[in-house]
Amino acid sequence: MNKLVVLNHKMSLLYDDLYSYIEMINNIETDCDIVVCPSNIYLEAFLNNSDYAIGCQNINYNLDVNNTGEISTDQIRALGVDYVIIGHNERVEKYHENKSIVNMKLIAALEANILPILCFGENIDEDYKEAIPKILDAYLKDVLNIDFITFAYEPAYAIGTGTLPSVDRIKEVTDFISKYIEDKYHKKPSIIYGGSVDSSNIDEIINIEGLSGVMIGAISSNIKEIQKIFKNI
Repeated sequence: MNKLVVLNHKMSLLYDDLYSYIEMINNIETDCDIVVCPSNIYLEAFLNNSDYAIGCQNINYNLDVNNTGEISTDQIRALGVDYVIIGHNERVEKYHENKSIVNMKLIAALEANILPILCFGENIDEDYKEAIPKILDAYLKDVLNIDFITFAYEPAYAIGTGTLPSVDRIKEVTDFISKYIEDKYHKKPSIIYGGSVDSSNIDEIINIEGLSGVMIGAISSNIKEIQKIFKNI
C-alpha cells in the first residue's frame, strides 16, 4: 500500500510562486499518494492544474449561507475537493474550536462524501494514554463511517516547533491509537504522523511500522524543501 503524504500549506504559499510550485509538484517522481492542501484562494488552480488529490484546510459544518468568511462542504464538494483537514491544533488553540465543533465538522464532511484528515494529539504535560482516548471519543461521537477517516496524530508540542518525538515514541503512541480504535470502534484505522516533519527526518518517520504516511506543514510549500523531502523518501 502506498504511503500517504499530506502537504498542509497553511498560509505560506504566495501567488507569485503558485504555478511554478504546481509545475514542480506535478514533476515529482514518487510512489506516494499525495494530497495538497493549499489556501482556499488556490483550490481551483490546483484542481485545474495539479495531478494530485486536493484537500481543504478547514470547513464550516453549518450550511447556513450567512457565515462571512467561511467555506461550506457544499462549496468544496462542488469544486471537486477530495479531502479536508479537521481538528488541527492551530484551529483548536487559536480559534477555540472545541471538541463539539470538531465532531460536527467531521460529521458534515462525511455526509458530504469528503474524506476527513482528523488531527489530534496530547499536550506536552499530558499522558497520551489518558488524553487521546478522551479526544477521540468526543470527536467520533455519533460518527458511523469511521472507515473513511485518516487519523493524523500530531502531538501539540511538535507542531511548527522543530521539536518532535523519537521514532520509538511515535511508534509507541500510534500503536496505542491503532489498538484503541480497533478495540472500541472495531475498525482498523489509517494513521499518519504530523509535527515538524521535514527533509531531515522524513525517511525514518514515514517508514515507521504501522504508519500510513505523514502530514507536512508550512514548509511543504517551499519548492526546494519539498523536492528534498521526496528525494529522501
